[in-house]
Amino acid sequence: MTAIERINAEMQKKPDDRYTEIVGQYVIDRCAAPEEEKKVTEDKTLKGAMEAVYGLAQKKKQGNMAVLTPADVFGEVDKYFGFTTDEAAQWKAVGLTAPAEEGKSSGHGTTRMALDLDNLW
Repeated sequence: MTAIERINAEMQKKPDDRYTEIVGQYVIDRCAAPEEEKKVTEDKTLKGAMEAVYGLAQKKKQGNMAVLTPADVFGEVDKYFGFTTDEAAQWKAVGLTAPAEEGKSSGHGTTRMALDLDNLW
């Protein structure tokens, strides 16, 4: 069974779990690169990646809440599988396109993004 098949099989066990779907699809997309697919070994699972994200949330927890950015979540998934960071893949995973280079950095390593909130719903 290939890495993609294994991750997909795990996703099918939780068809109504949107978070597992997003993270699983991210991993599958990352597996398009053969050097990254090799890192999704038998002992590396989607469940393990989700547990790593949960562990990060526990560390960042303040009271009853933890706020994680997409970069936090996908960064933890990348760390778990040993993937190189791919910001474009992270943006794609949440249905967005990475910003163009000229608007990308504010000098503090952050990404700027403008959203029209009236058109989100």
